[in-house]
Amino acid sequence: MKQAFQLAVLMTAVSSTALLAEEAPADKLWGGEVTLNYSQSSGNSNATSFSGKSKAERDGEFWRNTYKLEGDNETAEDDEGDETRTAEKYFASAKADYKVTDKSFLFGLLEHTDDRFSGYAFETSVSFGYGRQLIETEHHKLKADIGPGYRYSEFEETGLEEEEAMVRIGAQYVWTINNNAVFDEDFSTEIGEEKTITKSLSRLKVKINGSLWGSVSYEIKHTDEVPPGIKNSDRKTLFGLNYVF
Repeated sequence: MKQAFQLAVLMTAVSSTALLAEEAPADKLWGGEVTLNYSQSSGNSNATSFSGKSKAERDGEFWRNTYKLEGDNETAEDDEGDETRTAEKYFASAKADYKVTDKSFLFGLLEHTDDRFSGYAFETSVSFGYGRQLIETEHHKLKADIGPGYRYSEFEETGLEEEEAMVRIGAQYVWTINNNAVFDEDFSTEIGEEKTITKSLSRLKVKINGSLWGSVSYEIKHTDEVPPGIKNSDRKTLFGLNYVF
């Protein structure tokens, strides 16, 4: 079952890339941002750290493709002054939206998380569904999507596997306050048979000059069912520099 699931994930990623290459017009350009964050965290780990995030998006005539990579490493001093690693997390995702109309789209999403302090060796999920642009004005944009999916996880302590069907609900809101300030919110919840994972990232960006922005954000991940000894919620306050292209 594990091999079949991994093969399905691989085929999904390959087919999305192929469709991107076939459908995206040559005159469309990539956009995105690279962020370096200083974070203060609480929950399963209590420490300060630096983390990096990157996002690239290509918006073609029929397809919109979004890729994300994130890495987070934290160390803290114990009572004796020795440094101890308190968090290590890596995240990658690929999403392909097929535009049905100007407002609606069908999506396929692949996500992989390797969080060494979550009680899981890794978590991988794939989901498909329908999305729609609900609001699109000069200052406000809101889109949402919903669809069924499948999640595969492996427990770190025992190596046991957990496979479950789920329903994913996501929403992204952007408020362009003015040319120099933007607020955005990225929310998702995956309601599974074994556990529900909810994520929220709220961020305020202020332009410094040109393509360089400063940001402050609040990030939370909540899992309602976790392995013994693991807290349900991780929270972070992030202060970052963002290069937007």
